[in-house]
Amino acid sequence: MSNKVTRRDLAAALLVAAQLPAQASPLQATPVQSSDDPLKAAAEDVRSSSVKLREFAVPMSTEPAFQFKA
Repeated sequence: MSNKVTRRDLAAALLVAAQLPAQASPLQATPVQSSDDPLKAAAEDVRSSSVKLREFAVPMSTEPAFQFKA
């Protein structure tokens, strides 16, 4: 088996890579309309993100086990 990358393989890889940004995920955050106060805008952004994240149920078995050691 040869490990050479042909021009045809490279062209196919570039075409696939070019399509990735075009297929944006619907879960991407949408920026909140900025107000005069950036702190209020940031707080509203956190609230809206929290509401979106609550829609997904994540079972405990998917949470990674970790320990904090000093």
